[in-house]
Amino acid sequence: MGSTPDIGTRVVAGPRLKYVGLTLVLAWHYCLWFVPNSFPDTFLLDDRLTFAWLVALGSTVITVLVLALWMGRKRHLPRNPVVLWAVAAGGATATIALTMFSAQHPGVAYTSGAVIGFSAGVLWILWGEQYARQRAAFTMPRISLTYGLTLLVGLGLASFLPQPLGTVLVSLLPLGSAALLWLSWRKSSADRFPPVLPKTTARKGFISILTVCGICLIAALVSYFTVAIVDWDDLWWGAGESFTYGVAIGALFVIAIGFLQYLYPSRSIVFRLFPWLLFFSIIACLLYVLGSQFSFLAFLLALAVSSVFEVLLIVYMANLTLRGYTSSATSFALSALSTRLGIFCGNGLALTYEHIPGLSAKWTVPTFLFFTAVLAGLIICLIRQEYAIQDLVRSPENLSDLATMVAQIAEDFQLSEREQEIVTFLGRGYTATAIAEKLVISPHTVNTHVQHIYDKLGIHKRSDLLDYLNKR
Repeated sequence: MGSTPDIGTRVVAGPRLKYVGLTLVLAWHYCLWFVPNSFPDTFLLDDRLTFAWLVALGSTVITVLVLALWMGRKRHLPRNPVVLWAVAAGGATATIALTMFSAQHPGVAYTSGAVIGFSAGVLWILWGEQYARQRAAFTMPRISLTYGLTLLVGLGLASFLPQPLGTVLVSLLPLGSAALLWLSWRKSSADRFPPVLPKTTARKGFISILTVCGICLIAALVSYFTVAIVDWDDLWWGAGESFTYGVAIGALFVIAIGFLQYLYPSRSIVFRLFPWLLFFSIIACLLYVLGSQFSFLAFLLALAVSSVFEVLLIVYMANLTLRGYTSSATSFALSALSTRLGIFCGNGLALTYEHIPGLSAKWTVPTFLFFTAVLAGLIICLIRQEYAIQDLVRSPENLSDLATMVAQIAEDFQLSEREQEIVTFLGRGYTATAIAEKLVISPHTVNTHVQHIYDKLGIHKRSDLLDYLNKR
């Protein structure tokens, strides 16, 4: 009789529940900075909290960037429980310090923001590494429901639990994420990462990746400029509560997208949603320009769109990681960097407009018109980029494509001439015996060469090699 998986295994390896750990990192971010109840003694939009928020964003950007540059194409973070728990405990402690003492001590607020950003960045990369080990198939039907429900439940509890329970809940989110990651490490002992494609092949894909990330950065900048520039008096549900509702609407949008992709899988490629999100960002800009009576709608739409962008970018980047175009660290670092840096710049620009006398009144509307033109141009860029994306996921169509791929692999991984020949035959579907006959050598010699090829590429079986050759 087959053994029934225990609850822990189902949580860390289930097709949907495995994404709860990463979602808790996102929920920590939103429940802390977008729920007024998280700060019992401080107004959510107080300048000290706003600058602490910017410090946290900047800290996350620097953390993921440094880690990605240090790890490069082939390094990986070790699975060290001591480091994991130290990082999570630091984030939890900084959360309590920020929420309880920022009103009296601005220095505590900024220091706490830096620690929170660092902790979130490290957890982000660690989860990216673990999902790469698991070959996690990031699809919207799988991740959307997990993300949406986790975030909605977190927002609800953080908003309505009496203090200090609300603060305690928010501070436990990084610890909960760390606990799931530690459990995932224990349940999956394998340390196998998707091999990165040869540099020449990966470089083509990386250009497209950087293009999409740059577009998402600009979209996040525009969205959070819109969010931050709207006058508090124009927010229908109160300044603090409006942020909570905007994030909740974004979570519902993500759930709806996942449901639509489940119903119409052939029509709902994630990349095709990006131009639509840019379109809605343009609508948000135009709503603000129309007048103060539409400002609140612009606020909600911009906030919701920015959170959807974040999830779609994670899904997009994770899938290209599985195909070998980037390492897991680079992939997840770029997804975090694009959105967080865009938010930082957009919010910072709005603060500049608000704190320089006369600047906001004179330049806000022209800025929105400029943003509208930029976003329209980015839509055209994204539509043109779709052909490049389709080429990224296309398997080699003929023998010349396969030969080019094998030649790049041989150069990048320093395969011998004989090993290159054997990889070519394997890519054409030859068995070890058939290869031996073709090359007039023994099957044992072929298998020895195959094992050397596996070792050099970091691959463990024939099916993985075929997937690698076909960019699957």
